[in-house]
Amino acid sequence: MARKFWLAAALFVLAFSMRITNAPQVFVGGFPRIAPVDDLYHWKRMTFSAAHFPQVLELDRDRGVGGAFCPWPPLYDLSAGAFARLFGARQTLDVLQRVIWIPPFVAAICVALTAFLAVRPFGLLAGSVLGIALATSPFLVTDSSIGNIDHHWLEWPLTFAILGSVIVALRGRAIAGGVLLALSIVAAMFVQTALLIACGLAFVVLFAASDGTAAAIGFSAAAVVVAAYRLTRLPGYPDNPWFLGWAHVALFAAAAVAGAVLLFRRNRPLALACGIATVFAIPTAPASILAGTRFFGGQRWLQTIVEFQPMWKGQPADLLSQAAGLSAGLLLVWILAAYAVRRRDAVRGAIALYAILYLLLTISSRRFWSVGIPLLALAGAVSVTILSGRRRMLAAAAVALIPAVQLALWLPDLKPPIEEQQMPWIRTALFLQRQPRMGRVLAPWSIGHVLDVIGERAVVIDNFGTMPDSIAFGNASDALLSRDEDSLARYCDRTGVRYLVIDNPLYGLRGVAAAVGIDPGAFVQSDAQGRPVRITRLAEATWWWRAYFGRGRAVPAEGIFGRPFTRFRLAWADPQPSWHGTAMYRGPALEVWEYVPRVR
Repeated sequence: MARKFWLAAALFVLAFSMRITNAPQVFVGGFPRIAPVDDLYHWKRMTFSAAHFPQVLELDRDRGVGGAFCPWPPLYDLSAGAFARLFGARQTLDVLQRVIWIPPFVAAICVALTAFLAVRPFGLLAGSVLGIALATSPFLVTDSSIGNIDHHWLEWPLTFAILGSVIVALRGRAIAGGVLLALSIVAAMFVQTALLIACGLAFVVLFAASDGTAAAIGFSAAAVVVAAYRLTRLPGYPDNPWFLGWAHVALFAAAAVAGAVLLFRRNRPLALACGIATVFAIPTAPASILAGTRFFGGQRWLQTIVEFQPMWKGQPADLLSQAAGLSAGLLLVWILAAYAVRRRDAVRGAIALYAILYLLLTISSRRFWSVGIPLLALAGAVSVTILSGRRRMLAAAAVALIPAVQLALWLPDLKPPIEEQQMPWIRTALFLQRQPRMGRVLAPWSIGHVLDVIGERAVVIDNFGTMPDSIAFGNASDALLSRDEDSLARYCDRTGVRYLVIDNPLYGLRGVAAAVGIDPGAFVQSDAQGRPVRITRLAEATWWWRAYFGRGRAVPAEGIFGRPFTRFRLAWADPQPSWHGTAMYRGPALEVWEYVPRVR
């Protein structure tokens, strides 16, 4: 027992120290910096909860055309806000100075606890190997380092909690496993709904390798809790798969029914049929579940985001780095799976199943490596237990040391939280912050959180993309692609837009077009490396192009679409040049245009 405690303590120190190595880049002038993307909106919600505990910011009047719900479940931001409040923070900056310590500290505890719990079933060597890999994997360190407050760092601990509950049930403690599964599922769903995949795998394993007791207990409790949450939401709360609600209730209830039928009737086909029928008991659930499958492909907006793109789309250097990140578990998991099948070892089979599925998901979408990498580390560490002699030590060394070596190579080139090409976002937000508090801002979705949180301006679309309202997202994108000044002005009148923020249309037009399913080549055609090779007349006729390159001057060749601007004026241009574009098509990184409504 003493050795386990010393191992856990050493791993906590290792994991925590690795996650604060970026502190000099985070604390600039005594004030912490965070990435100007999703982290910003977490900060906004945490600040709200710290000031109004136990409330959570759900319906945000500063998002969308008239307010929009946040698709993130409340637990993470509420807990972080409570932590900040407990330590005396109420104001925005005070909250940030406290919550940035949560990811590195809690992640280090999770690493230590995981290794500690792994020692008993798999041995001290496996626990040590797993702990070192989790403590030093650069992908995991980056996600949970100081200043990174996005919720993705919690995904692997919550997945491990679900898998651990399943293992407890498979080891003959069905009731205890069911209770732990209920707690794990509820925690996971109230932090990140994408962890529904881990919950689904738990059902598959328990349905195939147990009597259904744990599944019936765990999923029924989860269904009740999520149903209670959904019933207490404000009117207008979206009923779509991005939001925790009836689709999740239906799936959990279906799993609970299937487990109960299996428990009492011992008939798997009948249990599965009853479970499927349960899904249709909630009228809106089937359509919502079907729409949710687009998370794995077919969502045009998601396809424009780097983290949702397949691994093979990266550059060769990126592919090598990602392969190293997957570590020796990439190979050892197949040895573990074969062993589990041959020996009918349900526990090792469950670990292999989780690791293999998330490996396939990671290959198809880099979004999943925050869970796939830890699971492969677990599979690699457990596979050490079935090897012997020299192969065992080589496998252990590979699983533990490859991430550590990769991290050592990364440390000299750590990137600051705010990169150079993102600095114009901050300056633009500060400019808008100083303007009169009237009207909303229309800008490409990727800078929405910056304009909202730092600029303190209401934005029509932001980094949540199509999640809150796909129609509003599509209409806003269409407005940015307008050719007619009058049609853009009508959109501004309808939605209360006062300012428009645009970047270099050479690339910006392509991104907006792709997000709504329009061929980007209709505006700007590019080569295999993404470099522009041909600009179409359609691009040159857009309001965006004419504003950025022509300052709204008349273009007689475009006829009615070439009249000089009368409803919009240039309010501000960032001094930094755009980081892309040839000399001919270079301009400010960002411009702010003000819409001037006609006096009636």
